[in-house]
Amino acid sequence: MKEPAEYLFVALSFEFLFALAVVYATNYFLIPSEKYGVPVLGAEIVAGILFGSVFGTLNSATPGFEFITSLAAIGLMLIMFDAGLELKPSAIRRNAKVVTEIGIMTFLLPFAAGVGFGLFLGLGVFASILIGITVSTTSLGLIHPLLEEFELLGSDEGQVILSVTVLNDILSVVALAYATAFTGGSLLTSIAIVTAAVVFFLYIAPFKLSGLLSRYLADTIEDHTVRFCMMALVGLAFVMEHIGIHAVLGSFFAGLLISEMAHDGHDVNESMRPVTNLAAPLFFFFVGAQLPVSNFPSGSVGLIAGVIAIGFGAKFMGAYLGSIWAGVEDKTEYMLVGAMPGRLSISVAAAEIGRRQGIIQDPLYYAFIILSILSVFVSVFIFRYVASD
Repeated sequence: MKEPAEYLFVALSFEFLFALAVVYATNYFLIPSEKYGVPVLGAEIVAGILFGSVFGTLNSATPGFEFITSLAAIGLMLIMFDAGLELKPSAIRRNAKVVTEIGIMTFLLPFAAGVGFGLFLGLGVFASILIGITVSTTSLGLIHPLLEEFELLGSDEGQVILSVTVLNDILSVVALAYATAFTGGSLLTSIAIVTAAVVFFLYIAPFKLSGLLSRYLADTIEDHTVRFCMMALVGLAFVMEHIGIHAVLGSFFAGLLISEMAHDGHDVNESMRPVTNLAAPLFFFFVGAQLPVSNFPSGSVGLIAGVIAIGFGAKFMGAYLGSIWAGVEDKTEYMLVGAMPGRLSISVAAAEIGRRQGIIQDPLYYAFIILSILSVFVSVFIFRYVASD
């Protein structure tokens, strides 16, 4: 039996270091791709497909692979934590009527279409719900930089788009939380816990306790940002996993809670970015490496094509009908239609949760990942075309 030190030095082998070097070099050298409309996150997944699935640089036989997958799992938790930090439930209040009308349409129509598609194929209730969640979400981490790039964050149309995206993400995470609750041991207990968590983190904490929490904890967060955030992230993830709800949802709620506790002028995202940049690239690279390019399931092409068609079609239609219902102006309507299909972190998280929980099989998982990758490029291209007009 090897001593712990021996395992350490086996892990620090050429193959292991080469795999890490590929991941981080890809992350670094693809940064300029953002200037050409290629988000780094999408490029990292493509790099994972190329170096993981095609060339086999990173695989289960690679020394230190378990450490790499653990770091990738932490990357997923940090991504969900960042999503929680970005969400501001109070932002929905500014344009409550318009945001609610568009938000409901851009979430419910794709969700219903996804669930209906899954049931039509006989995939089962949980798998169908997961399709609905995946095709209904919109990535705040993708839309926020686009609005910032075109200096729209301070404009009325920018605030409407941002608020609709926030509402979409909130509804998607709530739906995902309830979906995971159905896979727990005690259904009623899991539903009760999810309901309590949703009410606390999305209503009580931001609207009733934000002042109190900020008064007692804001200084601690500002002085020890990374330590406090990691403690909250891991602590809530552990609690959620222990009570039968997936750990990544605990990470999301931790981010949402800390965003309400921090000083208004303190940028928690800025302090946490180095930590996220350490682990998140491994997660997206790992996701890309899971796609079976060499032995692609050709028998599942219809399923994958259907998910992609619904993922784009239902989102386009939801944004279009919601804009008409809310009576927004033409350019805002077109920007919404372009922005809403953009999805990445939450849809990828839903895919990972579904596969690990045994809710979905590999073909559906591949469909979710492919949809997420395509949606990034399509959404960015359409939004930039409309916004620059």
